[in-house]
Amino acid sequence: MATVDVRPFEAEHAPDVARLATTVQWPSLTDPDVVRRVCAAPGATAFVALTEGALVGWAQALGDGVLQSHLSFLAVHPEHRRRGIARALLVATFQSTGAARMDPIADDGPVTDAFYASFAHRRMSGFRLYPGAARLPEG
Repeated sequence: MATVDVRPFEAEHAPDVARLATTVQWPSLTDPDVVRRVCAAPGATAFVALTEGALVGWAQALGDGVLQSHLSFLAVHPEHRRRGIARALLVATFQSTGAARMDPIADDGPVTDAFYASFAHRRMSGFRLYPGAARLPEG
């Protein structure tokens, strides 16, 4: 099995992250410029996983550096899953936020649930809001 190198995201990784986003069907991240901006946002930290020089995984989180962080993105190429890459990316990203806790934002599913449940955790419910959700009611 090839060695995996987890390292901080650099702007040069953006096209490969965009290709990974296409592979895992995340249309909002298929533009390398968007990827660069997401990874350089205030409070953001991001890591990539490389195998034999090829990008096979990516994670990005936002945090306040003290108490709270949110894992916004975690993706591993389907051909490289179940090798510990997601775990390594999550740990590196979480540690880099400097926060005491992390809330992952993830789609529901048995594999996803089992993965996050394998960490020390407390299960909570949440929501993802989209444009238009911040409008005040009329009247």
